[in-house]
Amino acid sequence: MAQQSKGRIQKGMAFGVFDHFHKGHEYFLSEAKSRCDELVVVVTVPGIVELLKKRQPDHSLEERKAHIATFDASLSIVSGDEALGSWQVLRMHEPDIVFLGYDQQGIARELDKLGQAYALIGPHHPERYKSSIVGKQARLDDLPKA
Repeated sequence: MAQQSKGRIQKGMAFGVFDHFHKGHEYFLSEAKSRCDELVVVVTVPGIVELLKKRQPDHSLEERKAHIATFDASLSIVSGDEALGSWQVLRMHEPDIVFLGYDQQGIARELDKLGQAYALIGPHHPERYKSSIVGKQARLDDLPKA
């Protein structure tokens, strides 16, 4: 596993769908990045989004990855596992810590079982910057005007 040097975390990891990339996502990734030397951002593949959220993301995997890269090109951006619960991406990248958003308690329970260290990052105005809210508004904006 990766090591900490001089009290600083060398490698962190963050998971997310990152559909309708918004200020809440920016806050989450900025906070995570500020706590480590390298941040690996794992973007959930469409099949897993469908399993977890019972719908496909509005943006393709490549579009979601591109939005993150446009926000911060220094991030290492990778696709998530094709099989739910396989944790291949975790084994491949061996982070010192995984950063989780306030709404990722399910992942926290799985990381506990794996013995993987993690830290929670609080929300950034969740009443405005939550994917379900931003995505719903975007879908409404796409409707034909009467």
